Amino acid sequence: MKRMLKAPVIVFVLLITFVSVGFAQMSEKGWDKTVTLSSGEVILDMSGEWDQAGEGYGIFSWFKGSPEIVTITQEGNKFTAIKQIGSKWVPAGAETIKGELDKDGFKVVYSYIGSRAMDGNFDWEECKSEISENGNKVDLDCGERIKTTLTRK
Repeated sequence: MKRMLKAPVIVFVLLITFVSVGFAQMSEKGWDKTVTLSSGEVILDMSGEWDQAGEGYGIFSWFKGSPEIVTITQEGNKFTAIKQIGSKWVPAGAETIKGELDKDGFKVVYSYIGSRAMDGNFDWEECKSEISENGNKVDLDCGERIKTTLTRK
């Protein structure tokens, strides 16, 4: 009889431990939306529509971006942001931000800066990042040229 009781107790304790670890990881960063990878790592869920506001500084201080809307898709720890409204520099439907996430936030994040006139290749700038407002606001500082703020809709 005692053996029969041990198995459910062990299963119950393991279940409580597993759930507690998941909640502890989520609340550690305070993000509203998270994704658990197959490795068990909990990362920010960037999927969805975001408002994007950007402006230039340094040699690009003349640049004042207009409000944008991007749709972010995420597969595992990699994400891409696609512009819904085009501009003179980046058309609608083009990729404008991309990167990889880890448990601490961004592993790496890049912002599209422009294209080279001669070869048509895209210029991507690595950005410093800060996640705030429970994972609903992201500030990007891209190579002393452009600052961008993403706000979840």
